[in-house]
Amino acid sequence: MDLNTLVSLFDSTLHPEPEVRQAAEQQLQHLESQDGFLAILLQMIIATDIPLGTKQSVSIYFKNRIRRSWSGSQRALEQHAPINEADRTVTKENLLLAIYSSPQAIKLQLTECLGIALKYDFPEQWPQFLVQVKEYLHAPDAQKVYAGLLALLEVVRLYRYTTSKRDHIDNIALELLPQLQKIADDAVSSDDDLAMRLTWISFKVYYNCIQSGIPPSFQAPDQLVAWGTSFIKMIEKPVAFDKETMDEDAAKEPVWKAKKWAIRSINRLYARYGNPALLPASDSKKNMPFAKLFTANFLPQLVQVYLKQVEGYATGQIWMSLRLRGLVAQFLSDCVKEKSAWKLVKPHTEGIVSHFIFPQMCFSRADQELWEDNPVEYVQKRIDPLDDFGSPHVAASSLLIDLAVDRKKSTLSFILSFINNVLTTYAQSPVESRDPRSKDGALNMMGALCGGLCSRKSPIFDTLPDFLLTHVIPEFTSQLGFLRARALDTYCRYSSVQFQDKQVLAGIFESVFNLLSDPELPVRVHAALALQPMIENEDVRDVLSSHLPQVMQMFLNLTNEIDSDTISPVIEEFVEVFADRMAPFAVQLAQQLCDTFMRVMSDAVSKVPEITSANLDDISDKTMAAMGVLKTLGTLVLNLESTPEVVYNLEEVLFPVVRFVLEQRLVDLYDEVFEILDCCMFSVKAVSANAWGLFDSIYMCFTNDGIDFIEEMLPSLDNYVSYGTDVVTSNSEVQARLFNIIETVMKSDRVGENDRICACKLMEAIMLHGRNKIDGMIPGFISLVAAYLLSNDAIETQHFLVYSLEVVLNALHYNPSIVLTVLEQYKWTEGIFTRLLQSASKFTRVNDKKLMILGLTAVLSVPANQLPPALQSGLPQLFEGVLQTFRTLDTAIEAREAIQRMYEGGSDDDDLDNEFEWDGNEDDDFDGGEEDDDDVDDLENEYLKHLAGKASKALGGSGNADIEDSIGSDDDDDDEYDEDALDEEYSLETPLDHIDAYLVLQDRLTEMQVLNTGTYNAIMQSLSTESGQFLRSLIDEADKKRNSQAGGNSQQ
Repeated sequence: MDLNTLVSLFDSTLHPEPEVRQAAEQQLQHLESQDGFLAILLQMIIATDIPLGTKQSVSIYFKNRIRRSWSGSQRALEQHAPINEADRTVTKENLLLAIYSSPQAIKLQLTECLGIALKYDFPEQWPQFLVQVKEYLHAPDAQKVYAGLLALLEVVRLYRYTTSKRDHIDNIALELLPQLQKIADDAVSSDDDLAMRLTWISFKVYYNCIQSGIPPSFQAPDQLVAWGTSFIKMIEKPVAFDKETMDEDAAKEPVWKAKKWAIRSINRLYARYGNPALLPASDSKKNMPFAKLFTANFLPQLVQVYLKQVEGYATGQIWMSLRLRGLVAQFLSDCVKEKSAWKLVKPHTEGIVSHFIFPQMCFSRADQELWEDNPVEYVQKRIDPLDDFGSPHVAASSLLIDLAVDRKKSTLSFILSFINNVLTTYAQSPVESRDPRSKDGALNMMGALCGGLCSRKSPIFDTLPDFLLTHVIPEFTSQLGFLRARALDTYCRYSSVQFQDKQVLAGIFESVFNLLSDPELPVRVHAALALQPMIENEDVRDVLSSHLPQVMQMFLNLTNEIDSDTISPVIEEFVEVFADRMAPFAVQLAQQLCDTFMRVMSDAVSKVPEITSANLDDISDKTMAAMGVLKTLGTLVLNLESTPEVVYNLEEVLFPVVRFVLEQRLVDLYDEVFEILDCCMFSVKAVSANAWGLFDSIYMCFTNDGIDFIEEMLPSLDNYVSYGTDVVTSNSEVQARLFNIIETVMKSDRVGENDRICACKLMEAIMLHGRNKIDGMIPGFISLVAAYLLSNDAIETQHFLVYSLEVVLNALHYNPSIVLTVLEQYKWTEGIFTRLLQSASKFTRVNDKKLMILGLTAVLSVPANQLPPALQSGLPQLFEGVLQTFRTLDTAIEAREAIQRMYEGGSDDDDLDNEFEWDGNEDDDFDGGEEDDDDVDDLENEYLKHLAGKASKALGGSGNADIEDSIGSDDDDDDEYDEDALDEEYSLETPLDHIDAYLVLQDRLTEMQVLNTGTYNAIMQSLSTESGQFLRSLIDEADKKRNSQAGGNSQQ
């Protein structure tokens, strides 16, 4: 392989002519399978006489080759030539050297390659790696140290989130991190760019070491002090800046990245391990000693450092990037929750609110530029909370909420007074001297506090109507778009506030409705969001109903403009609320939604030739917009369930979209399109010709990559079986495809037991709905589950065990003779029935118990001379299993009915959302009083305990359930499966619902007494006195049910 030839080929990959590029790429693809190819690429990257552009092209090709083939997996080998062992060895021996020798742009490519190689080879096939890294970290050459840091970061990243392999992180921390601390400490005092990179990467390694645990060596006081000192020195390091020219681009410079990672490391250390108030219960005992050490000896200095940063930012002496401000706010939020930290922060809260939080809540110059230059991006970043997650605006808002709620006695009065002063000053000032940005900030602060202030326990609850009328609603007509938007947002958050005069609400509605036509896009979006809560009012609904087509069109236009799912929840709610008025224009609405979807996703597909889950990040906004449209379509179909003729018309519009998603393999949208298909079939309780036309697409989707989405497919597949039984039972091709789906899921090592449960559910549906018509499928079903039931340790969870056994029970209920023939043929009878009876106690749900009764009594109906020998002698035990199941059937039915009442009856607490907003009672002294300086209670645990108590009452308990005691408990210490029982699926409809187990038992016994007298007598004689009495009670209950049914029929 000639080096010069390769240089020429890589130069050609940069040629402007497509034909030349493609020819070069094809030659390289042919050469990459030859021995020594990767070694030569590394040689080219390290060489000093090859142009940088060529080396960059080589490094990208090298990275792609590593990414595609280093794993050596079957899938990789099927698509790409393998990397031979010699090339692997040379790569591992020279990769660190290549990183050291390369410029920064190429270092990044090679570092990614290193991460891939480590993922598959470290430590077993690369035991000398850390030795190489240690050598680089102790080198006198700073560039070599930098390469060592990059390499160490990659290996730490491998284990940062794992708890099972923490020893790798702990060993690295013990052996190498002290040297890192020395590197960082020496570099902090330098202003050199490389020194700041060394500091930044050292801190980043430390941060990744403490993601899922804290290494024991980090807990030593000397290490804590050493690293803490380095972090503080970096945070306090003065950096010159020009107020006029400084912008967010500066945050990308190494010095600011070093500051960011210093703060991130401290934040993580404190929030996860050093804050006693935030320690998870499971880690409390282990980490509490460190938390006490941290708060007593280190926290006071840290708080002063952060407060100094806040003061410097407020006075303009320190520049802080958006990210740094967000991180500082997060740290202060954590301090609010812990008593010792709160005592340090408490004296400074007024300054924090007025000079740190408030400025970040105001409409900024950057906001103005974004509003004017790219209003769509403004909507996505400032209105969609997910897009703006982690921003300083969100962090400042969270800090404000924590102060006002968790430490309300010390802070709430000042916060409300501050907001009121800003609003009053604005209102009383001449128009020309008003500061609209300050009013925006004050309203933004009020919006952030809406959750607590809207509570009836709020100290200002009675004044909220005046607040809205005085300071909010007048801004609907402001000359400034951002104030109109803020007013709409504030009203939306306080929309639960009631006005005595109904005309006030009518006027508000008219203003909001008119703002749907505002010239500014963000205002129109906020107007749409403000309309959503207003439709709870009957008067508003009456007015809106006459404008419904116009309003829905406005919503659709907004969705098309912003290409995100921000408006989707509004459209969905309108569809639900006005379902009875949607039918006349439902098809038109659906067509427009489908057009929107196709426009958005066709554009996305054109940008990415082959969309996969890996590269969908590039088009995430469009994908989220498409998801929102699909969810709205699903809601539309569900709410038209009472008009099947409309749903059939909707199918004509919707199914091309479903087919497009499946054929383009848009995997991130599978959930939504299968939901639409499910809704359509469920709504009409039938499978139309159009729906059957999609079956082939679904099957092809499954054979490509759909096996990973069998759980999403299951409801639709179940509907094909349930509502399309005639086709399933008469079409051998459909049966073959359904069986192939089931068999693939049951046998593939690509899926887990939850997916195999889906296959079991599909088998159950086929047997229950296809009774007496799918005999040929039964032996295959039995074979698939027997492979697990008869193999030691093949089943890992109780859930899969139950569903596997239920396939056997369903088959017995379908036709016991077929099942027993298969079991005897392969000598499985004794093993299957032994497993079944041993697992009877795990059948806890109503349908589980019904199936146990149906399956076992079906065996009893087989003539004794046709039973396998293993069962002939075991019939008394089988019948005892039936009786044992009946003993708990009524209890299971009562429990299911209790759960159903709980869910359908709703909450007993009208104000549950606000029940824990203020940590006290209505008589709390909000204006002061003695401050509770203890750690803040974990309100989430309180909420969970509340729900646990309600669930306990519903199930017949005392209502005093302790959530910590109930979760994960297991009374049977010897249980093979350490997990909770299956949840009752009370809303699931199956043919079993119409089967009465008592009547089935009576019919079976009557049949046996006539046709199987000997067997009947043997079973009856085997019963104990207690069992005989219990059986008579069951027969009496069956008689009552028959008489009741007969009475009901006669009355009809």
